[in-house]
Amino acid sequence: MIDLVNFLKVFFMKNKQNFVAVQQHFLSHYRERIFSLMSSQESPLPHYTFFSDTTSAEGIVTIEKKILVSDVVNGKGIRWKPVTNVMIGKVILFQTKIIGIAFLRKYDCIIYLGCMYHVTTWISALLAKLFGKRVLMWTHGYLKEEKGFKGYVREIFYRLADGLLLYGNRGRSLLINRGFHPDKLYVVYNSLNYDLQKSIRKIWDVPRLKTLRCEHFSSPDLPVLVFTGRLTKQKRLDLIFSAQMKLQTMGVMVNVLILGDGPDKQNLMNFVDSSNLTAYVKFFGACYDENIIGPLLMMSDICVSPGEVGLTCIHSLAYGTPVITHDDPERQVPEWEAIVPGLTGALFAIGDFNALAHSILDWLNNGLTREVVASNCICTIEKFYTPESQLSVINRAVAGLPAENTSSALSL
Repeated sequence: MIDLVNFLKVFFMKNKQNFVAVQQHFLSHYRERIFSLMSSQESPLPHYTFFSDTTSAEGIVTIEKKILVSDVVNGKGIRWKPVTNVMIGKVILFQTKIIGIAFLRKYDCIIYLGCMYHVTTWISALLAKLFGKRVLMWTHGYLKEEKGFKGYVREIFYRLADGLLLYGNRGRSLLINRGFHPDKLYVVYNSLNYDLQKSIRKIWDVPRLKTLRCEHFSSPDLPVLVFTGRLTKQKRLDLIFSAQMKLQTMGVMVNVLILGDGPDKQNLMNFVDSSNLTAYVKFFGACYDENIIGPLLMMSDICVSPGEVGLTCIHSLAYGTPVITHDDPERQVPEWEAIVPGLTGALFAIGDFNALAHSILDWLNNGLTREVVASNCICTIEKFYTPESQLSVINRAVAGLPAENTSSALSL
């Protein structure tokens, strides 16, 4: 049996050229920049090819098909090969073509989407290891201590990999506590199109932002609270309006701007109407144009995300706007790690609108200038949450270099 394994390794492995296959279920729109950077790298850096379907789960915007190309020319496009998704229920996924990637001599390394409900990933990862390929998984890891059968199965799944690409340091710590080696746990964080965001920041000065406020609110001198994202019950946006009413009783008036659409929108609008907040709340609607979203975030004083914060946090900080979200790590997602209380935002007791109101008031009265706050926020993004910083860590993982510990660096 050992001789057979060695034979297969020799037969299927080519010269080490770091050709890397990246398996995804679909390509999310927000990841276009990082995927483009990965596709445009030149030798001797790793050569990445993406394998995915073009369909997505409900509500997820995917990358336009015209950007997906068989090969990249002049650094443009995402190197991609089609895969057909077969779903059973809402989470079980089969991608037959992914099994075949393990047999392709071209690829020295395969990065799988680290979801244990993707049945064909189990098969493909096992075969890839048999043929001597490096196996990585791009995943949240554990979001909380997970005991019982599901936690055990998830651990077995992650142990198929030679390394894990993780979204945050908490997930890394939880895995270390379960016996995973720190050198194999790479924190890649998350990112949006930071180059575009930076260019938008440069062209919007204070006078233009003040004018923009006047276009959206009848009382533009009041502080502006903003939220951007899907309007779902999970986001607990009702707490923003409850906190807004609480602030009114304390003699503090604020405007609220809601950027997005979703199944909870009508309920939220009804809540606002019944609470007599209409004059101080604007539902902007769904928008995917960064040239519109960016200035709206910049003109706002605080981004408030009462439920799990996700990419809303990264989006807001990139424009220099601090973020307030809840304080329960087991009901958060990794992006909340970018919030350093007192520097880039604040945390409040989960589900408590009174606590949220006081967090908002404390932030508005903290004495920090807008310039200092913006500098803190942007510094955090530029250190960890850009496509370039992500790619640097991914390349390191592909090369098999030990992972670095960045958990203490987020404190600024």
